[in-house]
Amino acid sequence: MRMRREPPFPLTPSGKLPGRAELLARLESLLAENPPGGFGVVLFSIDRFQFINSRYGHAPADTVLERVGAAAKQLLRHKGLVGRWGGDEFLCLLTAADGAAADAMAEQLRARIADLVIPLDSSVLTVTCSFGAAAHPDNGADADALLAAANAALLQARQSGRNRVVRASGPESRVFRIGGVVETALREERIMPAYQPIFDLVSGRIVAEEALARIVTTGDEVLAADEFIDAASQLQLTHKIDRAVVAAVLRRCAAMTADDRRAIFVNVSGDMLRRPELVRELLETARTARAAEGGEVVLEITERELLGDPETVKSLFAPFVEHGFKLALDDFGSGYSSFQYLADLPVSFLKIDGRLIQRLHESRIRAIVRGIQNTARELGLITLAEYVEQERQANILREMGVNWAQGHYFSKAAMDEKEAGQRRSMSVNWAQGYYYRRPGPR
Repeated sequence: MRMRREPPFPLTPSGKLPGRAELLARLESLLAENPPGGFGVVLFSIDRFQFINSRYGHAPADTVLERVGAAAKQLLRHKGLVGRWGGDEFLCLLTAADGAAADAMAEQLRARIADLVIPLDSSVLTVTCSFGAAAHPDNGADADALLAAANAALLQARQSGRNRVVRASGPESRVFRIGGVVETALREERIMPAYQPIFDLVSGRIVAEEALARIVTTGDEVLAADEFIDAASQLQLTHKIDRAVVAAVLRRCAAMTADDRRAIFVNVSGDMLRRPELVRELLETARTARAAEGGEVVLEITERELLGDPETVKSLFAPFVEHGFKLALDDFGSGYSSFQYLADLPVSFLKIDGRLIQRLHESRIRAIVRGIQNTARELGLITLAEYVEQERQANILREMGVNWAQGHYFSKAAMDEKEAGQRRSMSVNWAQGYYYRRPGPR
């Protein structure tokens, strides 16, 4: 009698591995059961999967995903559940596994996947994966904490060379923990701008606004930029944040009418400017926005981002200037080379360093700000004071002839409720929150 052969690993009715919803439900069940020996959470991703996708095409890339998932399911049979977490990421939930056991299982899986030979149409392919391993209760008491720990460990594995296992060790490195939050927010399109109005100091009218990066967590909490931007910078993620925020700004510009048209200031990093493929993508989006005769985009750059000789820096901005973007030199007065860049770049706006504004009660600082204002006037530039928190500061700046200002004294920053609602279908309660940047790292 011929026996029917069972598939090497359980499949969902669609023939695919469990998805995110089923994995989350199982994770919550494990938390409710609270097994005495603990359990493991392992998050892993395929190294350089984007290259595989672009080099070989979507169908071969899907084959890679299927083979990696099959290998994981076969190895973890009777030991836990593995499923697709999103993109090229997989999540494993290991029953009866403490931290050491989760680490060991992840290492076995890493070696198993590295030994795979995946046949393609005219060649074969081998792949590697990076792993982040966490355990309950050592690395967290709830789902969010465990997933954040595993995500942070995975990010550390990627940053330290790929094809390795990193075990979450509490407390997690703050940089990698926050970096994991940023990567998740990028993947789930939960990085959005809040807009802070900019006022004319003479007329009192709103003349522009600045887009400030925010992360909206799955719990509808809003994280301000200075809570994540330093970690993102260390992990070279700022270009991805810039991409998300600038794209949102361009959509906002395209939607503006003649009655509400105004300039939008947005920060860009040197990390973004030095990526030609990203610059091309944003410029193509910008063409659409300009075709709609929307608002004007002003790119802000700080001196610390202006690395290299002036001609090199100028060439980085050239494509944007050619497409009608304006430039603003941010935190002016904070460094030694600001005047050199002012001489060599086609700057239209000077944003006076907020640390100077906070010290306007000092006569020496007032003399410095007055000197900046006089220089800007001679060059035909518009000056903008940031971090204005007091009426006295606003009055001093107005008397000096500073053109525009922004800060807590004038207005809080707020999320675009329509944009956020379309992107995430969230409650608008968090949209009433605000973030006012203090002087220092964003």
